[in-house]
Amino acid sequence: MELRILFICTGNYYRSRFAEILFNELCQEEGIRFRAFSKGLRLSSNNKGPISIHTKNYMEKLRIDISNQLRMPIPVTAEDFDYYHTVIAMDENEHRDLMKETFPEMENKISYWLFADDYIEAPEKVLPLLEKKTREFVEQLKEELHTKK
Repeated sequence: MELRILFICTGNYYRSRFAEILFNELCQEEGIRFRAFSKGLRLSSNNKGPISIHTKNYMEKLRIDISNQLRMPIPVTAEDFDYYHTVIAMDENEHRDLMKETFPEMENKISYWLFADDYIEAPEKVLPLLEKKTREFVEQLKEELHTKK
């Protein structure tokens, strides 16, 4: 069975896209059958294209080709909470309230990380920490997978 992960943020443009792409890259490198996707709780018309320049530049630094992953942001739906095995919101401070507004019954049934948006905290600080957290998450899932065998 393929484990499905959903990363969510506000606009599905920066943090959740970063986590999705890196997670999938790491799983592919490891040959493990986990798959991530990302969506947003409140999409914005202010986005300049399909993905944040900060995410794009950091992926280039990691030598991860994102050319086949450029798509416009997608909103979270109620069905997502049944489809995905694990749902992680990028910033509890921001997203818990948005979850209360949009999907109140799911507010306490998802996980929350603590990575602020680029207008609050500089991407140069956030992205290395988000990379580390995503790598640790993949390692944790790998360990759980091997423990179950």
